[in-house]
Amino acid sequence: MSLPTVLAPYAAAFLAFALACACAVGLAGRLAVRLLPSPRAPSTWPRAALILAPAILAAVGCAALASPDPFVGCHCATHGLHHPHLCTSQPSLALSLVKPALCLLGVWLFVAAPRLLGLGRSVITSMRWTNRARSLSSLQIRGVAVRLADCGSRSAFTIGALSPFIVVDRGLWRSLSDEARVAVAYHEQGHVRRRDGLTLLALRLCIALFPMPRGARLLAEWRAAAEGACDRYAAERLGDAAAVAATLVAVERLRARSALEDASIPADALGIAAGGDLERRVLALLDGGDRRVEPSLGNDLLTSALAALGAVALTVAWPGDLVHHTIETLIGSLIS
Repeated sequence: MSLPTVLAPYAAAFLAFALACACAVGLAGRLAVRLLPSPRAPSTWPRAALILAPAILAAVGCAALASPDPFVGCHCATHGLHHPHLCTSQPSLALSLVKPALCLLGVWLFVAAPRLLGLGRSVITSMRWTNRARSLSSLQIRGVAVRLADCGSRSAFTIGALSPFIVVDRGLWRSLSDEARVAVAYHEQGHVRRRDGLTLLALRLCIALFPMPRGARLLAEWRAAAEGACDRYAAERLGDAAAVAATLVAVERLRARSALEDASIPADALGIAAGGDLERRVLALLDGGDRRVEPSLGNDLLTSALAALGAVALTVAWPGDLVHHTIETLIGSLIS
């Protein structure tokens, strides 16, 4: 049997699991977000995990299908052929699923192609912008490397998924006080240390692959929580939360006075600009209770990946024959 023939049913099962989970997460998104801590606290991982949940749970489901009982062996050869079977040791038993699987994958590709193409264009534009900015010379401020550029906006941001670095608009840099410059540098250093650019790319890809209701809102919630974590990191490094809050206000004031547009800044840039969240972020910094919350500098994508690997390992190690057989029976009833 050819490799595509063997993999098509599993790819279709993965997609079906992911789309079903995306719908469930999206429909429950409003409740889930309300149950999560406020974005003023640095609780970013749960929000990232919600967006990555379709891919994670689909991987767990496929692990249960591929290896239902690794310590006993495949049950499909002796279980009867009243429905299709999905076991890696008996790929010929899944031949009846190949055509339906290819149809499902084709329809999904047709529907998802515009979103994937849009994301691809955005990534290419960002890579070009990043390559140009990377060639700029950098200066050091309190041990943080900063590149100055004419960005077309009074902004400071972190760019680059794999090798992130900090870019600050020259006009903004000249207009800030020395203390505000340090606050900006520390805030952006928080994004670099958290690898937020890589996480953002993964979250955007997951939403493009498995569209969910309220996906954009969940992504905005994650970005707000990530900015809050970096605000608190800057306050911790600077030793003055009020100074960071004042810097947020100063940056927004300069942005409001400028007639320049933000169109030249890549979509995956993460920066100190607060926009409509200015009041919330300032109050979060000045709130004495939230000062006791440590900034989260862990990478949300890595944490989610480790959780997924643990779930897959548990699914394989813990015999999942019942789950395996239930899924097979359901698939059989759908195509019969």
